[in-house]
Amino acid sequence: MRRLMGGLLAAVLVIGGVGLTETVGQVPAANAANGSDFNPGMIITDAVFYDSGTMTVAQIQSFLNARVPTCRSGYVCLKSYRQTTTSQPARSEGCSAYSGQTSETAATIIYKVARACGINPRTLLVLLEKEQALVSDTWPSSRQYRSATGYGCPDTADCDANYYGFFNQVYHASWQFKKYRARPADRAYQAGRTNTILWHPNAACGSSKVYIQNQATAGLYLYTPYRPNAAALANLYGTGDGCSSYGNRNFWRIFTDWFGSTGAYAVDPHLSALFTSTGGSVGTLGNATDTPVKYADGGVGQEFQRGWAYWHTSTGAYRTAATIGRSYIALKGPTGVLGYPTTNPKAEPNSGSSQKFQRGWLYWSSATSIHIVSGPIGNSYATLKGPSGVLGYPLAAAVAGPDGGSGQRFQGGWLYSSPTTSIHRVSGAIATAYQAAKGPSGPLGYPIAAQKTEANGWVSQAFQKGVFYSSSATGARYVLTAMQSGYLAEGGVAGSLGGPVESTKAYGAGFGQKFQKGWLYWSQATGFDRSWGAIGNSYAALKGPSGVLGFPLGPPKYTSTWSTQAFEKGTLYSSTTGGIHYLLSAMDKAYTAAGGVAGPFGVPADSTKSYADGGQGQRFSKAWLYWSAATGLDSTVGRLGSSHAALGGGGGVLGYPVAAQKSEPGGALSQQFTGGGLYWSPTRGIHYVAKSLNVEYQRLGGVGGTLGHPIDSTKTYKNGVGQRFEKGWLFWSAKGGFVITTGTIASSYITLGGPDGVLGYPVAARTSQARGGYAQEFANGWLTWSSATGVDRVARPIGEHYFTKEGGPGGSLGYPVGSTVTKSGGVLEQQFERGRLRWTSAGGTVRY
Repeated sequence: MRRLMGGLLAAVLVIGGVGLTETVGQVPAANAANGSDFNPGMIITDAVFYDSGTMTVAQIQSFLNARVPTCRSGYVCLKSYRQTTTSQPARSEGCSAYSGQTSETAATIIYKVARACGINPRTLLVLLEKEQALVSDTWPSSRQYRSATGYGCPDTADCDANYYGFFNQVYHASWQFKKYRARPADRAYQAGRTNTILWHPNAACGSSKVYIQNQATAGLYLYTPYRPNAAALANLYGTGDGCSSYGNRNFWRIFTDWFGSTGAYAVDPHLSALFTSTGGSVGTLGNATDTPVKYADGGVGQEFQRGWAYWHTSTGAYRTAATIGRSYIALKGPTGVLGYPTTNPKAEPNSGSSQKFQRGWLYWSSATSIHIVSGPIGNSYATLKGPSGVLGYPLAAAVAGPDGGSGQRFQGGWLYSSPTTSIHRVSGAIATAYQAAKGPSGPLGYPIAAQKTEANGWVSQAFQKGVFYSSSATGARYVLTAMQSGYLAEGGVAGSLGGPVESTKAYGAGFGQKFQKGWLYWSQATGFDRSWGAIGNSYAALKGPSGVLGFPLGPPKYTSTWSTQAFEKGTLYSSTTGGIHYLLSAMDKAYTAAGGVAGPFGVPADSTKSYADGGQGQRFSKAWLYWSAATGLDSTVGRLGSSHAALGGGGGVLGYPVAAQKSEPGGALSQQFTGGGLYWSPTRGIHYVAKSLNVEYQRLGGVGGTLGHPIDSTKTYKNGVGQRFEKGWLFWSAKGGFVITTGTIASSYITLGGPDGVLGYPVAARTSQARGGYAQEFANGWLTWSSATGVDRVARPIGEHYFTKEGGPGGSLGYPVGSTVTKSGGVLEQQFERGRLRWTSAGGTVRY
């Protein structure tokens, strides 16, 4: 049992401790040992060494699991070791009877031996590590289990086989320590006197005088009779010099690393009364585990086995424990935000706890964790009975809000406080919606009153800038202050509007809101007005005040067949048969002046359309109405009205009407617009003539004139326009102006691509030629026709010579009998009735 280098491998390899949750009865977190703290006269106190109740079987097993998470393949580590134990009788030295069992785990053996013999199970774990490194070894040998605690293993001989085996080793080592305690006077080393203790088995290394202060330390020297020298302590996790021994050093180091202090510290005098009143070393606090901490303000704090204690002249002495105690330390204890405790921990519902401090409270439960509650919120929360009251436990720390206020969330709602609003609770659906609206930083500010019950199952709560309303059917919605007076004037939730189904929306310089029975709108310029029913729905769909109509100017008005509502920028009309449509202001004014729904244009069949130039157009049951600043109000009807609307109405190619429909020959109709004319006949259908041609067309007599009725609508060509009529074509270009082409020449010209073809635009009217023929000049040549030759094209280079030098069709060459032909090199040739012409760039045109 006396081992010079006992557990050296563990001393080198096992440095850090294992932290377990620090609650009453559990293993506290430990700190790494420092050699300067080793006290040879008190290696470990009796209170710690003989405290058999520090760990349960489960805690011992958890500790072993943590030391060796993974065991090497083929080995059985201590965490998995099992052995059948033998029953042991009660021993007069202090071990009670041990009941042997089949296949007991190492954790169970350690626990049962510790309880039977009154030895701290932590002492036994350290002893196993010190002697054989069994706790941390990932590949232990059978020899290590055989001599697990080094019992019966003298430094000068092999181990005694009578004590082989893990159970034997643990049991007999424990029993031996109880023998040392039962008969101390018979021993070589005794507590309460100065003892001579060797540094090393080699006597030449010398010895030292040690006053052994207690029995547990005496027992350790009896078990391992050497004292570590300065070299061993200077290299606490390694080796010293040739005269160093390590057994007792390693015991102290391992215990300190794993379990914290081995010594019982003196309780500060300011804490003595509290320590005694709570049961002393076996009471609520247990033994002190550290020296007292003196704070700058004269206060004191000290750590104990199962908690902490604090004292200040202004508060007296109080203890903290478990999660609250640890959190308080993390918050810098008395020097932190909370100051000193002013009460002891208090049990709360659902196994939670709380504690009051100078500047706040700490509340903890397993479901909600731990949180500070302080200031006005803390006082109000306490008044509301804390976790036992309506709010339950806090769920988060307080959150700073605007204007020096704050808010804090609890299981049953929120508490909000500000310098100007006092403190109020917000809960349920209103709390959820209020948070979604950014709480005090949002549009409502802080609450200024408690929730109250309203009619029809509603509840409400007032805030700085509005009121929240909530019901199970609609959820929670707020009404801003600007809307609240108008809403209350309508009777609130019990009035004409019912409860809100949406929150207040801002619309430019005003607001609007939807309620169960309609909408309420307000602006500085218009005041409060309601809207409801089909008109209200349509207005809302048109984006309300931010849409085309602006704010309402009054409530809806009803007749037997129609309802209307006036707005800043127009009026909505609604009927069950005609639907709902709006008229913008300019249109509405003109429509109303013309008799409105009872007038000649009938009822609205669509809503007003606005055009880019500021004009408007709209379809009614009997006509289309168009208005512009330049033209005023005019209408279109029937086929012409439909066609004009299909062409874009006032914003299309024809623009606004400038005259009423007009009857034309053959039962036809026409109407003039700012952008041209629209024409219809029973045989030719309906076509428009764009303004660029329409003026000339009208000068030529229109439908009853030179060209007759249009057959197609105006067509745009490159650099000009053209259009087909019953009696010919009318073209216009900047170079040629207005020119008509008719008959066979016109047909041939169109076949050749018209203005976009080889000839370009016509530049002169058709002329009569010899033998009843015709010719017409174009930008790039001529077309000629005679009954004998038909239509032929004459390119301009040849045509200029042909018409000026040769006399054209009436000259010596007669009519062309084919169109101009282009040869290689750009040479042009053309055959005529009585000859040929050739043109080259070098020689011009010649006969050949």
